[in-house]
Amino acid sequence: MEEMRNIVRRLLGAMGFTKVTIARNGEEAWSLIQAHGYDLVLCDWNMPKMSGRELLETVRRHEKYATMPFVMITGENATDQVKSAIAGGVTDFIIKPFTAALLEHRIRTVLDLPPVPTP
Repeated sequence: MEEMRNIVRRLLGAMGFTKVTIARNGEEAWSLIQAHGYDLVLCDWNMPKMSGRELLETVRRHEKYATMPFVMITGENATDQVKSAIAGGVTDFIIKPFTAALLEHRIRTVLDLPPVPTP
């Protein structure tokens, strides 16, 4: 959903992550990954044209991207979906609704970045 993509983009910008590319669907995301390569994929489970699970499978099948951090974001918390994502090689899983602090913590963890110092 466009609104959620914009919210995540703003959150990432506020965290200092300024090189952010947004895809409207899984097929577009896969094309962008192949064209540019990225340090991290944040992906919704439910997307048109190619689901987040299908994108995860596609990414993991390619040696070049097999270890790229991949974080699945979803409103679905069904155990079978979590197990499916883990079996597919997801790096982390975030359940909606989530806070900016949780998102930042998870991103910093999967990218092995130091935590933001607290004032």
